Amino acid sequence: MVMPVTLFIAFALAVFSWSQGQGGPVAGLVFFGVIAIGFTINAVSPLAARARPSMPTRSKS
Repeated sequence: MVMPVTLFIAFALAVFSWSQGQGGPVAGLVFFGVIAIGFTINAVSPLAARARPSMPTRSKS
């Protein structure tokens, strides 16, 4: 679910960047930058879920 949401956010930010007169290359950098952030979140979340059981927990006192 992360990647479709990231795609639409990236598209919206790229269109907004382009509409503000930044130009196509800057809009492309914004688009691919947001896509890269979404990909990183999508790739790291299984690793974090796997490491979570071995993490220390706070004691409830």
